[in-house]
Amino acid sequence: MSSGGGSLGLLAWLLLLQPWPWQNWAGRAAPLLPSALLSEEGRENPKASPASGPAAGPPPNLFTSFPVCGRTPLRIVGGVDAEEGKWPWQVSVRAKGRHICGGTLVTTTWVLTAGHCISSRLHYSVKMGDRSVYKENTSVVVPVRRAFVHPKFSTVKAVQNDLALLRLHHPVNFTSNIQPICIPQENFQVEARTRCWVTGWGKTQEGGEKLTSEILQEVDQYIMRYEECNKIIKKALSSTTDIIKKGMVCGYKEQGKDSCQGDSGGPLACEYDDTWVQVGIVSWGIGCGRHGLPGIYTEIGVYSKWLMAVVAQATCSYPAVFLILLLHLLRPLGILVAL
Repeated sequence: MSSGGGSLGLLAWLLLLQPWPWQNWAGRAAPLLPSALLSEEGRENPKASPASGPAAGPPPNLFTSFPVCGRTPLRIVGGVDAEEGKWPWQVSVRAKGRHICGGTLVTTTWVLTAGHCISSRLHYSVKMGDRSVYKENTSVVVPVRRAFVHPKFSTVKAVQNDLALLRLHHPVNFTSNIQPICIPQENFQVEARTRCWVTGWGKTQEGGEKLTSEILQEVDQYIMRYEECNKIIKKALSSTTDIIKKGMVCGYKEQGKDSCQGDSGGPLACEYDDTWVQVGIVSWGIGCGRHGLPGIYTEIGVYSKWLMAVVAQATCSYPAVFLILLLHLLRPLGILVAL
C-alpha cells in the first residue's frame, strides 16, 4: 500500500522470473525469487469527481452456498493501519514462510488471488485471521492443495486474465476474524466513481526499503472504467495498442494513495448496504500512487463463469476418485457394486 514518493522513472517488477513486455510495467507481488525491483510515486484524481459510494443493494453472491458474506462488525472511518477484524476475508499468500501476495477467502476452502502471484515451482500456504503479516496471535495457516491459474493468463503485450483460485488443504472455521467476502455474479459491473477500498501488506512507499508492511494497510480508491483508464495508460506508455481491456477495472485517488508491491492478489472491495463485495483483484500499475496514473485491477464479474467451473470441477472430481478406490478395494472380496 503506497503513501507516495519515489523516483519519477518508470521501473517494472513482477513476481515471476520471465521479463515484462515493457520495463515500465509494475506487477504488485512481493519478490520471493530473484526479480527486477519496482518502485513508483503518487497520483491524483485523473478526471472523475468522487462519489460517496454505491447506492444500490449488494449483488447476489456467486457462491450461493455461502449467502452470508462480506460482513464485518467494524465501520470504515479512514486511517492507514486497519483495525483488527475489519477485513476478515484478507489472507496472506505465502511461499517458504514468506508473504508474497494478498488474497481473499471466498468459501471455507477457496482463496482468490492474482495469476501472476503463482508459480508452478513453489508450494503455497495462506495465513488468515490476523492483521499482522508476521505474528500469529489469532491467525490460521493452511497449506494450499492446488492452485488454478486462469488458462489464458498472459503478460504478452498486455496483462490479461490475471487471476487464480487456490484450493485449501482443508476447510477453515469462520470466526469474527475469518469470514468470506461476497463475489459478484456474471456481468456485474461496478459504476465509475464508486468509492471502494484496497487492503494489503505491500509497500507503504515507492522505493522504500521494506518490501512488506507488518500491519494490514487500507486505502480508498475511486472506480474508473477500463475505457477511460486505457486512454490514460496508453498515453503514459506512449503506446498505440490498447492495454486496458475488458476484464480490467481501474482505481485512483489523490497523490500517494494506491496499492503497491506486495499487495498483488488482494481485494478491491466496495460496500453495498453494509455488505462488502469484491469487484477487483490487485494486478499491476505504473509505479505506486503516481500523479494521474490509476492502478489496474482484474474485474471479477467478467470471470464468474470460470470461477464457478473451477470450483464445480474440483468439487465433483474427488467423489469419482474415491469411487474408483472403493471398487478396487471391494473387487478382491467378490462384492458386487451396483451403480
